[in-house]
Amino acid sequence: MTKRVVVIGSGGAGLVAAITAKRAGAEVLLISKTDRGRGTCTAYSAGIFSLACCGLSPEEHYKKTMETGHYLNDPVLVKILTEEAESTFQTLIQWGVRIKMEKGSASVRATAPNGLMGGAGFIGELAAIAESEGVRFLDWTVATSLRLERGRVAGVETENWRTGKRACISSGAVILATGGGGQIYNHTDNPGRITGDGYSLASDIGAAFRDMEFVQFYPLGWAEPGFPQWMADVELVDYVRITDAKGREFLKEAMDDWGYKSGSEVSLYARDKCARLVAEKSAGGGVFAHLEDLSDDQLKDPKVQYCLTLNAEFFRNVRRPLRMAPLEHYFCGGVVIDGFGRTSVDGLYACGEVTGGVDGANRVGGNALTNIVVFGYRAGKAAAEECKKGPISLDAGELDGLHTVSEKGESPGVLRKELQEKAWEALGPVRRGRKIEEFLKYLDEFVDKKIRLETPMDRLLALEMKGLHTTAKAVAEAALKRKENLGTHWRID
Repeated sequence: MTKRVVVIGSGGAGLVAAITAKRAGAEVLLISKTDRGRGTCTAYSAGIFSLACCGLSPEEHYKKTMETGHYLNDPVLVKILTEEAESTFQTLIQWGVRIKMEKGSASVRATAPNGLMGGAGFIGELAAIAESEGVRFLDWTVATSLRLERGRVAGVETENWRTGKRACISSGAVILATGGGGQIYNHTDNPGRITGDGYSLASDIGAAFRDMEFVQFYPLGWAEPGFPQWMADVELVDYVRITDAKGREFLKEAMDDWGYKSGSEVSLYARDKCARLVAEKSAGGGVFAHLEDLSDDQLKDPKVQYCLTLNAEFFRNVRRPLRMAPLEHYFCGGVVIDGFGRTSVDGLYACGEVTGGVDGANRVGGNALTNIVVFGYRAGKAAAEECKKGPISLDAGELDGLHTVSEKGESPGVLRKELQEKAWEALGPVRRGRKIEEFLKYLDEFVDKKIRLETPMDRLLALEMKGLHTTAKAVAEAALKRKENLGTHWRID
């Protein structure tokens, strides 16, 4: 066994894990599909963390997290999250990360390059710290499979999608930090590289999963033709009218019924109910944000700009209602882990969105970023402790692809778009058993389709196809199996 820890994924979870493992004495290699840190959900996040600090007790945070998750959460993981968050954030501050903490939350938005990429500054700081600590990076590289030796993970097979070069990297431990699988949907605010790679890698070697039916949809997203497909904070309802096709302020009416005083509270604790309601209203004629309600002075208000999420220039000359609809936002389920990020397969660790258990059936807003810090730190430390000193080796590896490559095959981009559209129809905020069954039959036929590679980007899309397929099938099977409505899973049949 080598003393090398291989981390797959360069978002917040992966970078925190890599730095921690390196500081614990391991050699660390981090694999990233893009230039390190770019194209990750952490970079494109709001940059705000929910945690017990500055007056909010761990007990209060625990209670809210369990309630919001409909008590399907793993209580051990939630206890770790709520009790260790503040001390772990203090560790990051000691590393040199700039974090502002106040009651019940922390923010890294002060280092963000713009309002859209609230976590990009945070990612940049972590990447710089990792480099200074001696973490090695393999950028533009896809992890295609995990190698097992005597029942434990002992290496990672990779392919550089720009050059086609393949390798097998030996390891004492592997940490999955690949994020979720939002790109199985055509309506998502996840970056293009979030394709369920970790689910596929873990599934191939028999790792246990949980709660894959629970996909969180953010209630409000811009659905106006010509606008970027991006979320708008639910707090927008506190500044402009959000109406249905009949002009009713249905969202405010629902908030009163649910017992919430503001859109901010709904965004934290009731995304499941809110997304379902907005989806139903969207299908019934549309949902509209009345931007004509905003004055020029209001558009300059930082709070309003935060709720709009997109640059204020998009709205400066818009004085009319704009269409809105839910967007896929986050995977609550994933690989089963213990409190140290250990999975059911020896030598394999996981942290962040690729895992299940912290969120249960619905996630508290802001807990995702806290999750990546707390469990990235724990997984990095545990993985480093498991490794022993040994030689370093790089051997030739083989690519295990999903599809057959053919000159007469279909474009991987076209196949991806087709899968995304069908996944949204079957596995969106409101589901029907018949549609899910039809989608599973489609997925069975999907693997037999031939693909055509003409460019390096085609190669990347083809390499990502396996993760998309595995993820979509896991969500569909879990959604079909769960008959009752709970949290983010809602079947109208």
